[in-house]
Amino acid sequence: MALAAAGSLARRNGPPKLLAALTLQARTLRERARRSMAPYNSFRMSNPIVAKNWPPLDQVGNPITLTECRTLLHHLHLQEIERMREKRTFIMPSIQPGDLLEIRYELSRSQQTFAVFQGYCVDVRNRRLNSGFVVKNTYDDVGVEQLFPRYSPRLLDVRNVKQVPRHEKPDLRPRTRNYRYRWWYYHRAEFALGKNTLIQQIPQKPGIMSMEPKIRHVLSRLRKKYAMQRLEAGLPPYIYPGPYQVSRRRSREVTAERERRMQIYAWDDRRKRQAKVAARKAKSDWATYKINKEKKFTALSKLPAYHPLAPGNLPKYAKRRAQRGKAPGPRKEGGKTGYIA
Repeated sequence: MALAAAGSLARRNGPPKLLAALTLQARTLRERARRSMAPYNSFRMSNPIVAKNWPPLDQVGNPITLTECRTLLHHLHLQEIERMREKRTFIMPSIQPGDLLEIRYELSRSQQTFAVFQGYCVDVRNRRLNSGFVVKNTYDDVGVEQLFPRYSPRLLDVRNVKQVPRHEKPDLRPRTRNYRYRWWYYHRAEFALGKNTLIQQIPQKPGIMSMEPKIRHVLSRLRKKYAMQRLEAGLPPYIYPGPYQVSRRRSREVTAERERRMQIYAWDDRRKRQAKVAARKAKSDWATYKINKEKKFTALSKLPAYHPLAPGNLPKYAKRRAQRGKAPGPRKEGGKTGYIA
């Protein structure tokens, strides 16, 4: 239906390029899509498909460059950081992973309610205005982690109950200007005892974080050992996840298929509505009309059914001529001219 409409439109307009373009458009719409339509729905400046026509230079003028935008945002962040520091009613202590912290923050400013959370710091995020720290504790044998923004107006007090001993940063400058001492030979010695032994010898930070890397390495070793045992037993090195495994690619394909079907349904529905509107306009158009002429009755149509010249009783060559409205003409046969019924 779409191809027929494209062909009729191209015959009316003339150039064959239009037919090829419309045919290609209808064909790509009907075929099954493997790629996602997400790039066409992501209206961001990092998306080249959408950003090639944005911004409109006739309305904007000279657009701001990415470096200028980044510098402007950096200065705005610094101003906001300075403003939040002036509004503080306490002195923010130095925080490192492993410290035992007690944070007092407000829940509702209108009802004047606040809460206190105490736990070990497990992560410090230094991201200018978005800086923060994560505090972890257990309540009723359930681990609870809470992220506190460093520059939040809801922080009432932050107290460092117990600090991890601060180690002085080593001086990374060479002891002497003779740079041959900077060279390190025999790198193999680092891995001579084996990777697992080396991991166990790495000094860990004291506090709540000291046990987590060791547990992570032990679990990875157990997974590798289990995979090797399955391989020796002739089994695949993984456990079959089941027939309904959903991956990132599969979910993207499902999204693309849904978008494709929506486009097809919208295309068909649009064509139906256009056909209805065209029929309604043609019916209400007074300039277009039909003349009901009387049906013509020829001499052949008035013959009885048993007559040899009736439409059903004619031979093939005469039947074609009768359909055109002509009587069978003379034909030469064996040097003689005669009429063949």
